Amino acid sequence: MQGLAEVGVRIPLFNRNQGNIQAAKANIERADLEQQRVQLLLRERSSSALQNYLTAKAAVERYETKMIPQAEKAYQLYLSRYRNMGAAYPQVLIAQRTLFQLRTDYISSLETLWVSTVTLKGFLLTDGLEAPTPPTEVDRPVRETNLPMGSATGLPR
Repeated sequence: MQGLAEVGVRIPLFNRNQGNIQAAKANIERADLEQQRVQLLLRERSSSALQNYLTAKAAVERYETKMIPQAEKAYQLYLSRYRNMGAAYPQVLIAQRTLFQLRTDYISSLETLWVSTVTLKGFLLTDGLEAPTPPTEVDRPVRETNLPMGSATGLPR
């Protein structure tokens, strides 16, 4: 019978912890890229929120300055003509219905404006009661902007 045994010891003479240094550099680079990704995501979200704000603001101003005053004036004219027997009552009702519809749309636009304002002032922080993403799920796809959606228009309100 013959047996062979060998014993060896590695002595790290020139190992300057290069593996850990490279891993740390990779982690730093990954963190920098994640920071850039989050900046781009926030820029994208803020641009749509700002666009919603500007659209709602223009709509509110248009309702306040043009549409509602003209509808009120038309309603008052039809009502005064009806009282003087110069217009039919259905015309008065149509003018009144138009005025009420414009006021309803105006209130909806105001709601959209204020939701957009609060979203922008809160730096897009919404859904504060949701559980945060665990740190291990860094690469999880980000869901769409979590702004409240309007039921009538389909636009964020």
